Amino acid sequence: MAFDRLRPQPPRTPENTRHPERASWYGAEAVARSRRVAERLSPAMDVAYGRGSEQRLDLYPASRPGAPILVFFHGGAWAHGYKEWNGFMAAPLCDAPILFVSPDYRLVPEHKFPAALDDALAAVVWAYEHAREYGGDPARLFVGGWSAGGTLAGLIGLRHELHEAVGLPRGAVRGCVVTSSMFEIKASDPAPGNRGWTYRDFFVPREGDDRAASPLHHVRTGAPPFFVSHSDADFPQIVTGGPIMVEALRAAGVPVRHRVYSGPDHYQAHLDLGDPSHDWVKTVRTWLTTGALPD
Repeated sequence: MAFDRLRPQPPRTPENTRHPERASWYGAEAVARSRRVAERLSPAMDVAYGRGSEQRLDLYPASRPGAPILVFFHGGAWAHGYKEWNGFMAAPLCDAPILFVSPDYRLVPEHKFPAALDDALAAVVWAYEHAREYGGDPARLFVGGWSAGGTLAGLIGLRHELHEAVGLPRGAVRGCVVTSSMFEIKASDPAPGNRGWTYRDFFVPREGDDRAASPLHHVRTGAPPFFVSHSDADFPQIVTGGPIMVEALRAAGVPVRHRVYSGPDHYQAHLDLGDPSHDWVKTVRTWLTTGALPD
């Protein structure tokens, strides 16, 4: 299985990560939980959505055919992460029923922006075109993500000028589920870790890339609904940026729901999304299966 052949990645250290011990624990715990869920649900793993070695995805089957699709992107601050970090979330979603899709995408330093976004779009197009083979309904396609993955999902939901170029029909994305994510990237801001790098050095090397990579700068009337969530103990830029994004969406007339959960840090906030009793899980299940975003 894919869990036994994860691609090598640099260790989480103070040089590249804000909280390396916590981040390392989270990565190991997410993989362990996802492995247990995969043993029970028997997903289709390492399915190619492109030619690159990183362009692979896992599909966790819905309990019944004709299910809505959630393409959910992993986090990892653009430099780390695996699709196998998300599998634990499938357990409370697949029986809704929801077809849960977790893609990999290219990472820095080898691949800077817009490589991750290009891959994320390609994965969504693949899901739209092929998910029916796995019991999914392409007319009910949603995107989501945690941390950096949520930034990607927000861009896919908002940057409709990119859809036509990749063959994604207008209105194909029915909604965005974004949790513990940044909505604005500034080239001059410090990148994760203590290397002294800015985001210009780390992720957005060209002039204007920071705006292109920031969902906040692409909010527009007619965008699909958003469900935005984070913890009150999350990273400061997430705690302050979430409400700003929510207000921008509301000002543009975009339906949006905002939840701030009490207690967990950035990493535990994601692991909590495998709990079927969690408000996030209940909200996503209701929204995707009924088409109505709960209050």
